[in-house]
Amino acid sequence: MSKKDDLEELEQHQRKSQDAAAGSGRWLISYADFITLLLAFFIVMFSISQINKEKVEGFERSVNMAFGGKPPVVRVAPPQANEPFHHLPSPIPLVAVPPAIRSAILRQTQIMARMRSELRKALAPLIQAHEIHVIATPTGTRIRINADVLFKNGSARLQPKALAIVDAIGKILSRFHYPIAVDGYANRVPIHTARYPSNWYLSVARSLSVLNRFLLDGIRPDLLRATGYGPTHPAVPYSPKLINKALIENRRVTIFVQANTAVIMKTIDALVQRKIAFIRHNTRR
Repeated sequence: MSKKDDLEELEQHQRKSQDAAAGSGRWLISYADFITLLLAFFIVMFSISQINKEKVEGFERSVNMAFGGKPPVVRVAPPQANEPFHHLPSPIPLVAVPPAIRSAILRQTQIMARMRSELRKALAPLIQAHEIHVIATPTGTRIRINADVLFKNGSARLQPKALAIVDAIGKILSRFHYPIAVDGYANRVPIHTARYPSNWYLSVARSLSVLNRFLLDGIRPDLLRATGYGPTHPAVPYSPKLINKALIENRRVTIFVQANTAVIMKTIDALVQRKIAFIRHNTRR
């Protein structure tokens, strides 16, 4: 082997040694990055677990002044023993509902509860027979009526006995002036007649029959709307065990009475305007 070959072999060996040394130290870079990120994570966790008492108290004072010097509306929730990380102070300030808004919500809740009570009293026999259901919802009241109580099969004409039922509901609702949605539903048994080419036509016609009766009961037209859903949105699934029940109960009319959120929104708007006026007054100083 010549001297030149020896030099080339030596250079190759040195390069391999350098590459091996460099490769053996690459894990240190990844490890250092991981430790740095882990340290940053714990610093952030520690910082958000601390409450700046002065900032919370300052926010509390400003909100109190904005709402007319009422009792404090900002509080820091104490940790509960059964909550995760209960040994750490809570960093989240909880803002209570201002009294004016709370009063408006309570008033609407009481009115809606009184309306449901009157409906249940007037419809007690049918409710006990599970033909009509009066249901409280987060946004109002839903009255669900089995179609057999109101209509003959394949018809949208209210039966004579149904007129008294719809009138009893309509006269109660007419005193409360809430928005009312009348929704008609059909089961999946197909219908093909000159008057009702499909269940869609039938469900719309049934909702309109109830709506028109409500107009005669004195409910304002601007508070009413009617919708037909055909065979969609079944109340009972069409499973083999429930098929008979589904065919009966999915033929229905629902009357949804929406709570008067306008009163609550007006109260909120008044408080917001008061807050804006307070800020403008203080910025002019």
